[in-house]
Amino acid sequence: MSSAPIVLFLGPEEGEKQAAVEEIRTAMRQQHGDGLEEHTFYAFETPADQVVSLLQNGSLFGSATLVRYRAVEHLKRKDELQALVSYGSAPTEGSVLILESGEVSVARGLEQVAGGRNKRIFWEMFDDQKQGWLQGYFRRHKVDIDPEAVELMLELVQNNTMELRQEADRLIDYVGHRITVDDVDRYIYHAREENVFSLFDAVMAEDLDHALDIAGKLLASTEAIQVVIGLSWQLDRLYHLQSLRDAGVPDKGVFDELQRLTGQRIGSKRVQKNLLAATRRYGPRECAAIKALTGEVDALLRTVPAPLHPSILQQYLYGIIVRRGAWLPTGAHRQAHPWRYPSLLAV
Repeated sequence: MSSAPIVLFLGPEEGEKQAAVEEIRTAMRQQHGDGLEEHTFYAFETPADQVVSLLQNGSLFGSATLVRYRAVEHLKRKDELQALVSYGSAPTEGSVLILESGEVSVARGLEQVAGGRNKRIFWEMFDDQKQGWLQGYFRRHKVDIDPEAVELMLELVQNNTMELRQEADRLIDYVGHRITVDDVDRYIYHAREENVFSLFDAVMAEDLDHALDIAGKLLASTEAIQVVIGLSWQLDRLYHLQSLRDAGVPDKGVFDELQRLTGQRIGSKRVQKNLLAATRRYGPRECAAIKALTGEVDALLRTVPAPLHPSILQQYLYGIIVRRGAWLPTGAHRQAHPWRYPSLLAV
């Protein structure tokens, strides 16, 4: 697949997907050396015809071009796809176009552009697979890790191998050849740099100033959509937990019931305590409203230009902490939202 001029990478498992991209990059660098020119575009802000134009004009400073065209699930209309379909019939020699999406299916035309042999879906691993992958990663680095430490990592780290690899590397650098649950607690939960977990803690503590400060730091190196995805996973756990409590499941057995229904195991006493405290701050209707708002903001960030993303993320956090899941300051949840009316975007 690495020699194909057009490939289609789909699915939510970002770690393996990035490894496949790196494999293509390495092969092209071996062939072209410093003559490789690289570009990354997003379908919700860069039209397909502009991407094709760059590929057809060739590299300005080198002998080959690698283009990553991400979030291609947004390309659906025939006129949006036509430029890529035409390019697929006569791709530029020496160039590689990687079409990427976190979804597992995209418009039929895109699959035809890449061809069945050059399409690959990166599926999210099951919990038992992630545990085995993580243990294997430490083993390859000659590091012993306690089973309880592995379980805590899987609770604290986002649901893909890219994030797991980054945190595992930090533990190896800080701790060394023997990692315990206390090490994970110290170096991931407490001493970590600001990330979506510390942001979630600030949101659950209803600390808007701290949440906005963390979000600003994250945006220096992370896309807003990734911040929302990271929050979404944690807010989803809160929603299910609150639903179980609202149905009468006692706190003593609520985490066992959560695991039975969703497959999510939360063994850390600290995480359990924080989530239960959050259910007392955010009621069932508020958790449902926040869950719906999160989905809408996720969709919004995928459809508007990137310069608007920081403002939308700030309004989203305000919508959770202050408005309890409602976007408009005086409106009830599910009323018309400001992004549908550009003149109200600053409300």
